[in-house]
Order: sequence, then structure tokens, then C-alpha cells
Amino acid sequence: MAKLLSEEKVLKKLGIEDFRHLTKAKVINLASMLDKMDPEVAKKALEQFPEFAKTSKEMLVDYKETLNKGIESNDKSVQSVYDTYSAIIDSLQKELEKDDLSFEEKKYIIEQMKDVADKVDKKDSENKKWIAGMAAMAGMVVVGVVASLASALGGNTHVESIDSGDDNIV
Repeated sequence: MAKLLSEEKVLKKLGIEDFRHLTKAKVINLASMLDKMDPEVAKKALEQFPEFAKTSKEMLVDYKETLNKGIESNDKSVQSVYDTYSAIIDSLQKELEKDDLSFEEKKYIIEQMKDVADKVDKKDSENKKWIAGMAAMAGMVVVGVVASLASALGGNTHVESIDSGDDNIV
């Protein structure tokens, strides 16, 4: 089993004299070390920094705001792409309405419209994957902070799947 970090080593890694000098900027560093710390050292650190939970919450709120800004920016970018595709489709529809087009010309325009529709579908799929990735990353950050706190405070962070073995549940 790996040796747990002592108070002295934790303070040295954080570059502070004692836990009362723990700043908001160092909270993330402390949180990342909690599971490697002796439980008594972790409790002492948290007792001397009573704002740890509040600061962690504030940092998560800041992280959420950053994610929201990223999603908003993504929405604007994707909407711009959709607007461009829509303008292309509109132009192609106007061309298709002309009476003097041959069958081959009409077929070509319809193929171009289909190509644009395929690109819209691809962009939509990419966007949904990006949003899912952002949600997963946010979830990992929250779980990481909660697990670190629980671990430091002596909580059980082992997660088990529930499998009753009963396949007859409807």
C-alpha cells in the first residue's frame, strides 16, 4: 500500500505554511491530493479551511458557467452553419422552379439539395456528440470533487452496479 501524505508533505506541495493559508486557487490542488492524504491530515486541513465546501461549490458554479458559455457559443456557431445551408437550399429550390431546365439539370439540383441535407444531418450528429461530451466532462468533475471529499472524510467511494439476477422483472 502506498504511503499516505503527511501534513508536512501536503503543506510543502501546496507551498503554504499551514492550512489557514489555503487560498481558493489552491483548493483544487488540495482536492486532488485528498485521496492520497492521511485521513487525519485531510480532516485537519478541512477543519482549518471551513470554507472548503463553499469554495468547491463556487468553483463548480464557475465551471458550469464556463460550460454554459461554451454551449452558447456552440449554439451560435451551429445556427450560423444551419443558416448557410438553408440559404443554399433556398437558392437551389429557386433554380429547380425554372421551367427551362432539362431532366439532367433538375436531377443535378436535387442531388445537390440531398448533399446539403446530408451535411445538415452530419452537423447535427457532431453537435449532439459534442454536447454529450461536455455533459460527461462536467459529470466527471462533479463526481471527482465529491469523491475526493468523501474519501478524505472517510466515506465509502466504491461504486457497485446493482444486479439482482432476476430477469423476470417487468
